[in-house]
Amino acid sequence: MNITREDNGALHAYLKLELVPQDYEGKVAEELKNYRKKVNMNGFRPGQVPAGLVKQMYGKAILMDVINRSVAEGIDKYIKDEKVNILGHALPVDDDTHKSEMDFDKPAGFTFWFEIGLVPEFKVELEKIKVRGYEITVSDEMVDKHMDGICRRYGKIESPETVGDTDTLGGELTELNEAGEAKENGISVKTSIAVDMIALKTIQKQFIGKKKEDKVDFEIQKAFKNKTDLAAMLNITEDRLAEIAPKFRFTIHSITRVERAALGEDLYEKAYPGIGIKDEKAFREHMRNEISGYYSQNTDKKLFVDTVDTIVKDTKFDLNEEFVKRWVLSEQNREAEENKKETVNDIPEEDMKQILRSLRWELIQNRITEQYGMKIEMQDLRDFYKNRVLAQYFPVNAEDEESKKRVEMFIDSMMKNEEEVRRVYDMVFEEKLTAIFKDKVKVDKKSLSMEEFVEVLKKDNEKKQK
Repeated sequence: MNITREDNGALHAYLKLELVPQDYEGKVAEELKNYRKKVNMNGFRPGQVPAGLVKQMYGKAILMDVINRSVAEGIDKYIKDEKVNILGHALPVDDDTHKSEMDFDKPAGFTFWFEIGLVPEFKVELEKIKVRGYEITVSDEMVDKHMDGICRRYGKIESPETVGDTDTLGGELTELNEAGEAKENGISVKTSIAVDMIALKTIQKQFIGKKKEDKVDFEIQKAFKNKTDLAAMLNITEDRLAEIAPKFRFTIHSITRVERAALGEDLYEKAYPGIGIKDEKAFREHMRNEISGYYSQNTDKKLFVDTVDTIVKDTKFDLNEEFVKRWVLSEQNREAEENKKETVNDIPEEDMKQILRSLRWELIQNRITEQYGMKIEMQDLRDFYKNRVLAQYFPVNAEDEESKKRVEMFIDSMMKNEEEVRRVYDMVFEEKLTAIFKDKVKVDKKSLSMEEFVEVLKKDNEKKQK
């Protein structure tokens, strides 16, 4: 086997692969010998069909299979041995100047031509990248709200006789008609209502002081202004909210009150075991850090997206776009053939822009991992799953052996799920890449409130939709 390379500019090349009989005849003979042992034919015992007859009937198919495998293996070996950095994979080519020669009926020498797209040479200079970063200010009000949630979570549950301003009510919501009666074929759902989550104080007052089985009629869209939450409460889609009646009746079936846990070391230990918090000041500081850590996940995501956009825009290199299109079309048509769908001859312009952008980022991130020595080990996946996934459901750092075994058992189960492993790998990859960005990129930090940060994200979405 002989393979030669013919460059066609800096980003494109042709490979010429030549086979002579000595490259494939031995393999074909061996395949025929093995096939003869398995073939069944009337009039002959298994394995005793004459070799000439087997060759006559199956020789051409076996020859084609051997040649195809030899060619694929030869091209792969050449690319690996010569350390050729290619885009995608080699594509068969047959034009006026690069004509393949093959005759399976009269086998002798074979010539195959392929084209390859070459990865351009470029360097990613993260130190020259400038992006805006955000830091959400954790207000005292946020800490107060978080502390109230903790006090409620570890508080004592009661069932009072009458409704108070922080109680949660279980009951039934019924849609009313204009006469104030249950609407025929209207909505009727069992749900719960937190009195202090009702938007209008005037409607809150309608509930306060009521008892079990009392009924309260109120304008539901004035009480609950978040459309997503309201639709979920009514068990309908958001688009149906425009059709519902203004008034609903809530029949109270249960009243639940949580007597807040008192501040003190007992609560601090329950909320944050093993930390050793002794006073309210340290308790609030730990909560503030916890909230800041939660919000940093959102700001880090924003930093990651913005940095990627800037790197792709600022890192200049050429691509052989015509080859990329042929490569993508070959992949799409291979999948279409496998799924018995129609093949395609072209790619829409907007789709091609997205493909080229994704390819650029893929090449850039590969270069970043090389330049900055970024590696992901299997233990990284296990640690991430343990500390970022399982930790949401139960303590993962318990000292007893039974708990440790349970955690490892969950992780082992996850590692058997290829889809879950890919999902966790992508999250670990993004986290490690974000850490590199934060270390190398020039980040112009800006502090703002959560509300202001939400507005920034909203404007970003509006720009993307234009």
